Amino acid sequence: MIAAILIAVAALAVRCLYLLKYPFGPCRKCRAHPGANKGSNSKRWGQCKACGGTKQRRRFGATAVHRFWWSVAGESLHQRRKEHVKAAREKAGHPDEKL
Repeated sequence: MIAAILIAVAALAVRCLYLLKYPFGPCRKCRAHPGANKGSNSKRWGQCKACGGTKQRRRFGATAVHRFWWSVAGESLHQRRKEHVKAAREKAGHPDEKL
């Protein structure tokens, strides 16, 4: 039972990493073929209605994974940027600190 849970957690972690690296997949309707508009007889050639001609679609779960990633990573990046600006001001002798 525990082994099955560990395997499921490992599979979920691999899927999350995969979605971070490859958030887009090929369009299912046009199969990423240029100029194919299979849903229309009068306008056989044109942009796909599903992807709008981009030939890509967002994979299921990619939005949630990226939102979580940037909410976690964004805080640390913001903190590092604040520390960098503070160190640069101290090094340069910012005029606001001389008053």
